[in-house]
Amino acid sequence: MLIDNRYVPRHQKSFMLCHWLNAVSFLMLFLTALPLYADSFLFLYNIFGAKTLQYAHRFFAIIFIATPIIGLLIAREGYGMMIKQAFSFNRDDLIFLLKFPFTLIGGEPRMPKQTFYNGGEKINILLQAAIWALLVVSGLIMWLGSGHIDNSIRAWMIPIHSIAAALGFAAALAHIYLAVVQNPDSVRGMTQGSISARYAVHHHGAWVDELIDKGTVTKKEIDRAS
Repeated sequence: MLIDNRYVPRHQKSFMLCHWLNAVSFLMLFLTALPLYADSFLFLYNIFGAKTLQYAHRFFAIIFIATPIIGLLIAREGYGMMIKQAFSFNRDDLIFLLKFPFTLIGGEPRMPKQTFYNGGEKINILLQAAIWALLVVSGLIMWLGSGHIDNSIRAWMIPIHSIAAALGFAAALAHIYLAVVQNPDSVRGMTQGSISARYAVHHHGAWVDELIDKGTVTKKEIDRAS
């Protein structure tokens, strides 16, 4: 059944909570580390103190590490769907990726129907997972490895950690742009847990067909709302 005869249920509250915990913790990790990379951000040391930022970085690191673990416990359905979808990349997803750049310049190419996550979102999920792993492993080695891990290995963790953080920030900017500018309906999905039927049909048609087959919504409801 549609919500208010217009919206298709999409994300559970616990999944949305984990999404925002991950987003906020990554942003705070990035901000608290900025003075190490750019003198123009040294004023943060003057305001908060270097030790305070170091402790804050570690605090948000714990949240960043724990979030997906907690998610697997409290948002099992959402995380299970995300993992399953990310590793089920198919021909339609490839076609989507090849045609997607044209949408950024105002084009409207005919896209194959996409599942719960489209081809671009699947790539983003895998990229974010890889970045998370690189940040966590390199960060823990730098933080806890003193006296236990060879210093030459720990030295390599600094550029790996920095590159992963830069890639993560670039991916986050792209993600925000696509969500807010290109597909603002998707923001509703991650704030209110539902998306408009029109958006669902246009961007996740195969998923909508699955919902109709399961009886979660009816074709009549979708047609009327979209």
